[in-house]
Amino acid sequence: MLDIRAVGAPMNRDARLIALALLLWGVGEGLFFYIQPLYIEELGATSVQIGGLLSVANVVRAVAFLPAGILADSVPRKWVMVGGWITGLIGVLLVGLARSWQGLIPGLLVYAISAYCIPVVNAYLAHAVGGHNVAQTFTTVFAGYAAGGVLSPAVGGWLAEVTTMRMVYFASALVFGISLIAIVQVSPQTTPTRARVSVRWRSLLNRRFIRFAASVCLVFVTLYLAFPLAPNFLRDVGGWRVTRIGALGSFQALGTALLNPLLGRLGQERGDGDPGGGVVGGTRGLMVGQGLVWCSVLLLLLAGSFPVLAAAYVLRGAYQGCRSLTQARATELASEADRGLLLGATESFIAAAQVVAPYVAGWLYAADPTYPFLSSLVLIPVVLLLGVIGSRA
Repeated sequence: MLDIRAVGAPMNRDARLIALALLLWGVGEGLFFYIQPLYIEELGATSVQIGGLLSVANVVRAVAFLPAGILADSVPRKWVMVGGWITGLIGVLLVGLARSWQGLIPGLLVYAISAYCIPVVNAYLAHAVGGHNVAQTFTTVFAGYAAGGVLSPAVGGWLAEVTTMRMVYFASALVFGISLIAIVQVSPQTTPTRARVSVRWRSLLNRRFIRFAASVCLVFVTLYLAFPLAPNFLRDVGGWRVTRIGALGSFQALGTALLNPLLGRLGQERGDGDPGGGVVGGTRGLMVGQGLVWCSVLLLLLAGSFPVLAAAYVLRGAYQGCRSLTQARATELASEADRGLLLGATESFIAAAQVVAPYVAGWLYAADPTYPFLSSLVLIPVVLLLGVIGSRA
């Protein structure tokens, strides 16, 4: 297990409890997350329908993040987080009870809504550490989430083969219940002093944040394009068994646990560019993270053996580091009173990118299974180059 004290972030009791709750959530989610497209396919959906369902789920996430961020600036954050944990538990139970891909939709959407607590967690953490070393704190805590998923994807793949994929979701619900007990133990936080509504919304409309939001969308579409249908590609084209595909999720979680703190240290060093410009702020950590994701896509396409695929998924773990560093940059664009608002808006833009990417990937995959990956290989360097140019403009 990752030692959350070993990487230098100022982890107090509440931050450690959140890291524990996220670690347990990572265990539960890891059981099903990497084989979920196969479960949807098993329930009768086509590749286009799978991509469409994942896009719809991300629409729900995108819509939920901003109101949650506003709520985090207005009411006690602890209970907003607890609500997210309860919602996720209900969602995974509904998914497990589905008997067709159409019947899976309610559970999938309820589970997607539970993601609203991500900006609330980040706002809570930023306050808990007094706004210091935020990038390192975010990456460290979410490395705990990744560490929880190191072994569970392989267990999930094995459990799906010896029982059914449905049983995997029920096992996840049990772990989510334990995670809920941990999150209930965190301390309440005082509600930040609220600014006038008209003043708060200006934080989203200034030029710095608009540039930041545009770069977030562009970066995360290119990074996520190769993700949604990778399990289907590995089974349909590579002929890999579901147990091996599930095990790859463990390697991605391991990569996240290892790379997140390293990228966090790089991201803690401010770049020369405007925080709202360039490659989501022009930070070295984000640029390195994007490069690692590009390498992972290349290895996945060229892999002829499981060790190479495992290496690809370890590098793919840099995606979560890019996400955490993006959120850390967002905290620098507003005061404490507006922090939840901007974190919620940033997650909305990331989710918007994840709405577009699965849908596009579904159509590309239907034309040729390699197209989503080839497109990502072309677009990531282009976006990196645009980011470097923008940071120097």
